[in-house]
Amino acid sequence: MFGYVKVSKGELRVSEYEYYRAAYCGLCRSMGKCTGQCSRLTLSYDISFLSQVRMALCGVTPQFKKRRCLVHPFRSRMMMEPNEALSYAADVSALLAYEKCRDDKADAGFFGRVWASLRCLFLHGAYRRAKKRHPALAIGLREMLARLSQIEREARASVDLPADVFGDVLGLLFAADLPEEPARIARVIGTKVGRFIYIVDAIDDMARDEKSKNYNPVLLLYGKRPEAQEQQMLYDALIVCLDDAAAALDLIDESDASPRRAVLKNILYLGMPAVARRVIYGEAGCKEDTSEQ
Repeated sequence: MFGYVKVSKGELRVSEYEYYRAAYCGLCRSMGKCTGQCSRLTLSYDISFLSQVRMALCGVTPQFKKRRCLVHPFRSRMMMEPNEALSYAADVSALLAYEKCRDDKADAGFFGRVWASLRCLFLHGAYRRAKKRHPALAIGLREMLARLSQIEREARASVDLPADVFGDVLGLLFAADLPEEPARIARVIGTKVGRFIYIVDAIDDMARDEKSKNYNPVLLLYGKRPEAQEQQMLYDALIVCLDDAAAALDLIDESDASPRRAVLKNILYLGMPAVARRVIYGEAGCKEDTSEQ
């Protein structure tokens, strides 16, 4: 639902990209089964990344089967069969999407609130199913997002403060219900990726927020659009986040020949750094386009 967790497609082998696409399609199918068909509209590469990290941590050996779907009715394609990590990711997607709608209802203008209210109504069934399976997670997520909203309302001129809170949000979602050691690794990956997403999103939204006078921590920190030296500092900080996440990923005991590991490393070492460069150095609007899927 954020749009900045991407692969560098050209650097993947054909078998690795086929794995990546099959996992994405498998997540979409799991969302339909776990949280209802409407929830599939909230599908994102970010949540697919979460599911693959949890599968790696739990040593899940995925199964695949050729299937058709409504989006691709005339040609069957390989899809990952349902597993616990995909089901969990489907629930997380439903929880996040609904909370995003609630946040928009509180902060948007009149027409924005109307649209957000309709989306909340549309996604309520998916949220209810996910919350029933993960009540503690739903409560914890709402509390942490409320803390983030409070920081944003106070309009503090700090990037680190809200980014840290959002990092904690993803750390919670990545690590929930895992055994102690896998949870520790998952929390680090989620926390660092969360910081990256929050900062990149703030940079990507600068032009829009400057025009609408909305809160933007990067604009508040610098008082203007970042210049060359400040852009480099932001980029370096983002790469540190990804390096820390990649170091945690290396702690997972998985063969380097695994297509899952190749995909995860591609995302952290190539795909997300490329997104950071595009956003920071002038290409706004880098959120994902899922049309190729």
